[in-house]
Amino acid sequence: MTCRPYKSDNSITMAKVLTILHIFYHEQTDYFIEKLSNINSCQWDLLVTYTTYNQQTIDKIRKFKPDAVIMKSDNIGYDVWPFIQALKSIDIDSYDYILKLHTKNTANKKKIRLNGQKLTNRKWGDLLVNSMLKSPEQFRKCLDIMDNNPKAGLVCSLELFVGLTQRRAEDMSLLEYEAKRIGMKTRSGKFCAGTMFMIRPQCLKKIIEADFDPSQWEQRPSHSGGTLAHVYERIFCIAVLDAGYRCRTIAAYPLNIPRVFIHKHISPYMKQIFTMDRYGEDRRKCVVILGKRIMLSDSK
Repeated sequence: MTCRPYKSDNSITMAKVLTILHIFYHEQTDYFIEKLSNINSCQWDLLVTYTTYNQQTIDKIRKFKPDAVIMKSDNIGYDVWPFIQALKSIDIDSYDYILKLHTKNTANKKKIRLNGQKLTNRKWGDLLVNSMLKSPEQFRKCLDIMDNNPKAGLVCSLELFVGLTQRRAEDMSLLEYEAKRIGMKTRSGKFCAGTMFMIRPQCLKKIIEADFDPSQWEQRPSHSGGTLAHVYERIFCIAVLDAGYRCRTIAAYPLNIPRVFIHKHISPYMKQIFTMDRYGEDRRKCVVILGKRIMLSDSK
């Protein structure tokens, strides 16, 4: 493994990274081993969590990185609760950065629109992973963001960094309650949709120290389509702000930068000029021009 030393206080040091990978879909093991092989320019450890035992997966991980720690996790809370369980089992102060990764259900072909992009789960996962591990050079860019910006607490995909209330606005009440319970203040901002990122351990202290009832991770609130895992998907970035750091982004593919910029900065103004919408209890179609609503036909 090649390493990129950097100078700090007139001495040569090297960043130490802990990669936590949650494997639920074992058929994706080879994909992640290929991506993990792009980690370079640092010392790094690997901790793998799984919910269902698979000897072939374990053999592949051991062959790739013999010193990897492999631990079984409860099959609750998607990838988030296994991540928190892993964090509680280690001394996070031994690391400069923690890299969070997980498999994703690529069989789900439903498309979701985020930041002006129509994404399948496969493309969604690829954007998250490739923002950090597309190549050795891409990984070094992530390290450089963290190394050269003392206030950078987290780095994640530009393409998947979305508004706090996007996707499940109804989760906000549960989010506010949980953030307050563990000693954080919720504030408007953005989060990494998909929870794959590189983060400073200091940002995770309150989450690690918090008490959790595992049964909570199985519950789906009746008023919401979300779960506690979806709440913590947002809380990770809130934790960065709460610890006095900032979230930074990196594009998986540079060609996506203009599209994301247009969606974030230009589309909102265009919608104020002209947009199509539905209004009223009967959801009638209407055109909104410069803020003025013009009702169309009664057809739906």
